[in-house]
This record gives sequence, structure tokens and C-alpha cells, in this order.
Amino acid sequence: MRRRLRVTRLFSLVLAVLAAALLVPTAPTAWADPPLRLSNYVTDNAGVLDRGQSSAVQAAVEDLYTQRRVRLWVVYVDSFSGQSADTWARNTMRISDFQNEDAILAVATTDRAYALLVPKAAAGSIDVDTLRRNEVEPALRRGDWAGAAVAAATGLNATSSGGSEITWVGMLAILAVIVIAVALLLWWRSWRRRKRRAAEFAAAQRVNPADPAALAALSLDALDDLSRSIVVDVDNAVRTSDNELVLAVEEFGEKDTAPFSAAVAAAKKTLTQAFNVRQILDDAVPETPAERRDLLTRVVVAAAKADRELDAQREAFQELRDLVINAPSRLDSLTQQMVDLTARIEPSRQTLAALGAQFSETALTSVTGNVETASQRLTFADQNITNARTLVSRPAGSQSGLVDSIRAAESALGQARTMLDAIDSASTDINRAVAGLPAAIADIQNGVKQAGELLAQPGTPRTDELRTARDAAAAAVAVAQSSGSADPLGAFTQLTQADADLDRLLATITEERETAERMSRAFDQALFSAQSRVRAVTDFIDTRRGSVGPEARTRLSEAVRQLGAAQSKRTSDLAEAIAHANGAAMLAEQAQTLAHTDVSNAQRAYSNYRGGGGGNSGAILGGIIIGNILSGALGGGLGGSAGGGWSSTTFGGSGGGGFSGGGGRF
Repeated sequence: MRRRLRVTRLFSLVLAVLAAALLVPTAPTAWADPPLRLSNYVTDNAGVLDRGQSSAVQAAVEDLYTQRRVRLWVVYVDSFSGQSADTWARNTMRISDFQNEDAILAVATTDRAYALLVPKAAAGSIDVDTLRRNEVEPALRRGDWAGAAVAAATGLNATSSGGSEITWVGMLAILAVIVIAVALLLWWRSWRRRKRRAAEFAAAQRVNPADPAALAALSLDALDDLSRSIVVDVDNAVRTSDNELVLAVEEFGEKDTAPFSAAVAAAKKTLTQAFNVRQILDDAVPETPAERRDLLTRVVVAAAKADRELDAQREAFQELRDLVINAPSRLDSLTQQMVDLTARIEPSRQTLAALGAQFSETALTSVTGNVETASQRLTFADQNITNARTLVSRPAGSQSGLVDSIRAAESALGQARTMLDAIDSASTDINRAVAGLPAAIADIQNGVKQAGELLAQPGTPRTDELRTARDAAAAAVAVAQSSGSADPLGAFTQLTQADADLDRLLATITEERETAERMSRAFDQALFSAQSRVRAVTDFIDTRRGSVGPEARTRLSEAVRQLGAAQSKRTSDLAEAIAHANGAAMLAEQAQTLAHTDVSNAQRAYSNYRGGGGGNSGAILGGIIIGNILSGALGGGLGGSAGGGWSSTTFGGSGGGGFSGGGGRF
């Protein structure tokens, strides 16, 4: 009986264990794959490749064998059965009777482990470790199982360069061929560019320059070439028209020539605008393609407008100056002008010689050859006047060339007059420069002194620029003092430029210092305001910490951080420092409002609970003794003293002695 009872109990225990085993859920486990003898180049025991991926891997492996006679065996399993990847792969290679031309890529998809083992004979010059780290492993991390195998096969299929040596002569020959080829290519590209640009410019010249829409269709290069060409052409036209206008005013008076004077003045103004824009394009400051197109279009349109303003009066001016009708009287006037100018040649030569004896060649560069050139212009004018008188004596209809001869004589006489006037002007200008040099030197020396004083002061902005400008001004003074007598006009010009640059920089620095001082005062004010507000709300919360919640404390903490940032940024960025200080003041104000609200609510809650207050209310609100006003636990069992549900605060943490709660799956 007792034996039967024991058997019954043992059977019940076995059933209970079996039942428990059936009821307890078990996590799925991966199959463990021991090393195996490989029979196929691609073995997918893990089932991670579809048909297309398997074909891609197989093709890469076959291509590797075709190209290099290297056999790559690829095997995918779930697990390496507790062995390291390297050990599992080596055991598989041993079982599979691998030779020196056999490599293996073994991947355990569940273990997330792999090994790529390649004998040195199969690897050759290929860096297998680099291939493994840079190509195979990244693909495996992405779960690209087929991509990893293809990368391994492709990487092993790379061929290294041959070992034949190249002699220095051969190397030089190759380099020479390369250099010649590059030079020919560059020349050909340059030739094509020039040819294309010439064709584009020819097409641009046929475009209506007053039509912005037509100009918009041109390339930037063509538009640039057109702008350069048109300003030169129109400037020549303006100069020619201006010279002819001077002669017409002398001959016909200002009243009759007023429309032409207005046209020339308007053309000059418009052309000046075009040149101003052209200067912007030619300066050192780069423009974007859109900005450059806009500026070039403005140049072309302005120059075309100036040309139209002259053309509008061309016919009327031609009628006024009918040189054929007025030729005899005009020739008499030109002859008198030539006599007068011829009489000025020798005095001008003497003036130039006197200037040359007193000053250097550099000072007289602009007028050195004016006497000889003016004499040549007078000879040319005399020839044309003589030719014109011959043509005037002929009958009407056989006077071809008369107008051209008169105009040529007028132009030559005008240029001769300008050259001789320039000699007189040079003498006047140089003497004026001589007289003005001492004052200019004294003025720029004051600027140099002021710059030195600023450089000696701490915190002066633009010190590098100021030092450069000061040194340039000092150098100009030294040049003026040493060689000003030889080239006073050049020295005066250099002084004037250096003085202007220094004065402009001094004015800028003075303005920036004033701005910095204003910002410094603004920072001091903002910092004072922020510090005052932060200090006030800090004291408020500290003395009422028993009733102030987290929102006010958070605002105060951020205000303190902003205040620190303001102080740290003071020396490097005043604008940002001011912003931080203002932010601190704003946050402190918000903290004060929130803290005041918390205290008011706490006082109300305590008053309601105690029926009008109590002796401990101040200590509780101030955090001297700990209560539960904020948490709303005034509902019972608190008592009326510090020992009845309240505890005194002292140094230490918040009182939390451990953790509670638990976790679970989600």
C-alpha cells in the first residue's frame, strides 16, 4: 500500500512538471550550426537570400574565379554554435579541404558575427582587412546579406598594377606628351572660347541697346564686351560733339546753340552714370552673376540713352553748321586761331623748360611732349586749311572733302590749344602744390599723432587698419619732405590721398568707440536691472521656499544661467551680452510672478485649513518646518504643532529613501 502511494505521488509530480513546462512560454532559439563541409559555393542555411540575391552572389563568385582563379565560398547560418567566427570558419575550411586558392565568407545572421578568411596566395596585393572593414561589414550591419558577399567577391577581384619598371626617359616622355596634350587642349579651349565670344559680341552689336529684354538674352561675356565697347564709342561721340559745340557757340552764340548744349550736357550726365556703374563692375568687390548682369544692362542702357540724346540734335546741328556755306569766313577764323597758337609755341617751350629745370620728370609726365605734339597738330591744321581754301575756290559740286578738311583743321587746332593750355595749367598747379605742401604736411602729421594716441589706448577697434593707415600717412609725409621740391604735385597728391584715408578711418573709429561706449552703458544698465531682479526673486523664494512650486524655481534657474552668460559675453560680444541680461531680467520677473502666486495660494490653503491661520503658518510657508500645503494633504491628522505631521528642515537631501514601483513589457 505504501509503495503504491509512493508511485502515485511520483507520477503526480511528473505530470505537474510536464504541465508546468507546457505552460511556461519559452523564447524562440536560433538553430546552432556546427562547422560543415561545403558542397556549394553559396550555402544559405539561414534562409536569408531570395532567388535573385542568390543568383547575384553566385555570379560574383563565378566572375572572381574566371578573372583570378580564386574560389570564394559563401555560407550563411543562424549561429556559430558557441564558437568564435574565426574558429568556426577555420574548422569549416579544414573540413572542406580548402587549398591556397580557397577563401571563405561565413556569416551567422542571428549571432551577428562573420569571418572573411583569405589565404595570402589568393589575396595577392589586396588589403583584405580594409575590404572587410569598409565594404563587407557595413553591408552586414545594414542586413544586406547578398551585398556583403558581392562586395567581398568584387573586392577580391580587384587587380593590382603590373611590376614592369618604367625608365626615367620613358617617364619624362610620358610627362612631355601629357604636358603637350594639356597645353593643346587649353589652347583649343581658349581658341574656341575667343571665337564663341567674338561671335556672341557680333550678335550683341546687332541688338537694340535700349531694349532690356533683348539684352537679357545675351550671355554675360557678350554683355560685358558690349558694355565696354559702347561706353568707349559713346564717350568718343560725346567728346567730339562737345568740341564741335564749343566752336559752334563761338560762331553762332549761346542762344542759337542752347538746344545742342542741353543735349551734350544730358549725354555727359547719362554717360557719367554708365561709367560709375562700370567702375562698380571693375572694382575688387565681386558680384554675383545676377548682380553683374543687372549692372552691365544698366551700363548699356545708359550709354545708349546718351547716344540717342546726341543723335536727336544731329540733324539740326548739321544744318546750323553748314560749313560749305560758311566755309570762307570759317577758314579765316581758323587761320587766325592757327596764328595765335603758333605764337604760343615758343613761350610754352620756355615754360616747360623752366619747369623741367625746377622739378623732376615725374612731375611733368603729363605735359612733357606737349610742345612738339602741338606743333604737329598745327602743321596738320595748316595743311587742311590750305586744302579747304583750294576746295572753296572750286565750283559747287566739285568741293568734295571740304567739310572733312574744315573739321580736321578745327579738331587739330582744338587739340593743340588743349596741349598748350595744359602746360600753363601744370605750371599753375605745381606752384599751387608747392605753396600748399607745408599746410598739408602739418595737417596729416596731426592725424598721425591722433592715430598714435588711439593705438596706445586699450580697446581701440580696427587697430590693424589704423596702424596701416598711420604708417602710410607717415610714409607720405617722409616722401613729401624728402622729394616734395622735385615733384610737389605728386607729393601733394600722395599726401592728400593718405590724409583722406587716415581721416576717414579716424572718423569711423571715433564713431565705433562712441557706439561701444553707448553699448557698454546699456549693458551696465541691463546687468544692474537683471541682477536686482534675480537677487530680489532669489530672496523671495528663499524666505518662502515652503510654498513656492517648481515653475518659479525653473524660471529663476534659467535667469541665473542667462545672467552668467551675459557676464561671460561682456568682453567678446556686447550685443549678445545685453540680450542675455535682458533675458535674465524677463525670466526673473516671470519667476517673481509665479512665486507670488504660489505663496498666495499656499496662504489661502493654510488659512482655510486652520480656520484663519495659526502659529506655525510662517514657519511652514518659509520652509522652516516641512508640511504639505502644496501637495494638498492638509486633510487630517496634522496636529497643531511642529510634531504633529510636520518636521523641521536641516542640512541634507529631500528625504527620499529609495525607489518604488516596477516595470513590464510594452
